[in-house]
Amino acid sequence: MLKKSFLLFFVSLIPLAFAKGPWDLLRPVVSMAYSFDNITKFLVFIFSLVLFFIAVKAYFKTKSRRFLLIGGAFSLFAFKWLLKILDLFLSPGTFLPDASENVFELFILVFLFVALFFKPKNRN
Repeated sequence: MLKKSFLLFFVSLIPLAFAKGPWDLLRPVVSMAYSFDNITKFLVFIFSLVLFFIAVKAYFKTKSRRFLLIGGAFSLFAFKWLLKILDLFLSPGTFLPDASENVFELFILVFLFVALFFKPKNRN
């Protein structure tokens, strides 16, 4: 089994020998992703809104702060993608630069980190 795994691994590396760089194999995937870019932005925005509403509903049902933090993360995620969608229509793609996206993603990760490691106080 191990020999077959090594053989499969080395066979999968053969196209890299003929590529100008390791990123050349990704070019068809990237061009395909660009063709679906606008649709993907709308789908991610709607999916993040749905997850936000599910987290808020779970918060009101359980009163757990974890769900509130998760809802906050998804609300930031939805807001970021709303700005990206507005960027399609209001500006030539420079409305939300990468640095701003990184700040959004940092806050989203902080919210999720705190929600994951948050220890609720005992209510005894």
